[in-house]
Amino acid sequence: IMKNNKLLFATLIMIVAFTSTLNAQHKIGFQFFKYVKQEQALGYNFFVGNDAADFQTSVKGFGSGLADVLTGRSSIDLLSIGTDHVNLSIGAGLSISKFRFSQNLVLNLDGETVNWEPDPNPDHDYVNTFFGYGKSKLVNTSFYVPLDLNIQLGENWLYSIGGFFDYSFYTKFKSKYKIGDEKVQDVIAPSEMKTYSLNKVKYGVSTMIFNKKLKWGISGSYYLTPFFQEGLGPDIQEVRICFVAGMADIKDEITKDRSNH
Repeated sequence: IMKNNKLLFATLIMIVAFTSTLNAQHKIGFQFFKYVKQEQALGYNFFVGNDAADFQTSVKGFGSGLADVLTGRSSIDLLSIGTDHVNLSIGAGLSISKFRFSQNLVLNLDGETVNWEPDPNPDHDYVNTFFGYGKSKLVNTSFYVPLDLNIQLGENWLYSIGGFFDYSFYTKFKSKYKIGDEKVQDVIAPSEMKTYSLNKVKYGVSTMIFNKKLKWGISGSYYLTPFFQEGLGPDIQEVRICFVAGMADIKDEITKDRSNH
């Protein structure tokens, strides 16, 4: 955790230092609501960490964020400080992540400690085909606040790098399987998941490159804070790699809209 905190601190120092250098060379301006950033559809969510081997994710049923319109990260830049070519922005957004596990995992709570294992009950048939009925899946929804350094590269390319604060407010774990012909769902509801020693407050780093003309890009997010509290659950951290499905300069969009009318 100390190593991760140092990485986040170094990223923020780099951003501040770069912005200070820019201020010495160019006139700094302020803009509100400059960019809307949407990372959705073609993406993949997975875990890293000491216990990540037990939490490998799968694309079965287009799970773990792959081609799922109900997952992704979307944010709006509330305030940008800098020039049109280089600026520092702070925003607000919503993140929905789904993790479908390769193993049919079950979670159990022992006091404050979260234990995990593949489902030991041989009568539970998960029908492990691509579109089979069964699955074990974790869903996490959070608010996040990104702080990004945005750099215009040429006419069409935009590159961003920065850190973010993330607050989880909805986490659910679901297992689906058959017993004979009967379909069964076991759900750890959000109200119960609150007791599963989650780290509700997390920090991370992210990067993105986007082509405005082609209207596509690639982004990556890495959570420095573990998903569960240290020593009280599996040691795993979230990672997301995604094609950026949409991004818009709000000022440009308003200008285009006015010209069309």
